[in-house]
Amino acid sequence: MNEQVWTTFKTVAELSAISKAARHLNLSQSAVSQQIHQLEAAYETTLFLRTSQGVQLTEAGEVLYRFVSTILKTMDESRQALNELKAHQPSTLTIGASLTIAEYILPKLLSRYLTFPSPARISVMMANSRAIFDQVRHGEADIGLIEANLYDPQLIVRPFLDDRPCAVIPHFHPWAGRQEVTLPEFLEQPLILREPGSGTRQALEESLNHIGVDLQSLNVRLVLATTQAIKAMIISGLGISILSPFTIHSTETHLLQPIRVRGLNLYRNFYVVHRRDLNLRLAHHFVQALLQSRFSAITGEPQP
Repeated sequence: MNEQVWTTFKTVAELSAISKAARHLNLSQSAVSQQIHQLEAAYETTLFLRTSQGVQLTEAGEVLYRFVSTILKTMDESRQALNELKAHQPSTLTIGASLTIAEYILPKLLSRYLTFPSPARISVMMANSRAIFDQVRHGEADIGLIEANLYDPQLIVRPFLDDRPCAVIPHFHPWAGRQEVTLPEFLEQPLILREPGSGTRQALEESLNHIGVDLQSLNVRLVLATTQAIKAMIISGLGISILSPFTIHSTETHLLQPIRVRGLNLYRNFYVVHRRDLNLRLAHHFVQALLQSRFSAITGEPQP
């Protein structure tokens, strides 16, 4: 089976439509359909279900998609490795990072302690933890840095840094100056939360579930996709939130105050995730350097 057929199959699977895949690949719809039929004949099974909205993978298609993603990534890496060898060009390491890690941890990580055995290009993709996990699973990122302990048999997930999210209030809030508030006090406050799939939100949900509190019972005023937007809303007086202390810069301490919630255990880890068949030398170096470093080496500051 040639590479074009694999690429066509993967594109159709990701776009869920033969017509969209044809336009993306600059092929005719009949050519795309012919290549899909070729694959289905070779494997003697149906790979897509045709619906009025397009196509979707069958169970067999899902299995093949995982292998095809690996095949295409391996082919690309082999070409890259040989081109690097011939032209002495640096490799590219693709890192997927959750928004909190990408904005507040990764810059310190890369600038303070990460040294590669050779010059390297680094490509960083940002999304919430679930999306980054899926990108690594599908071979779109070499390494993921996420805030949730997710599982897939194809992946290795290991903690590299601990975090203690806490409530964050504006400087003019009635709680200003206090070190701790009670759980009933917290539950009465208007909340600004990250979207589902975010590691910070998952940490809050798990902690609330542990004490028998349903997230739906909270006074959630806003749901936003970035920590920076949440901080702006807190400063504007629209509510309080749960954030990692890493997200509060020293220049913001006069505007925002972290505060503990008694009875709400929000301890969590940050995790590095990669495929079990990871074969990129730079990626291995990154993971080992990350796991062997102490907190201060990563962030340049004491543990919050």
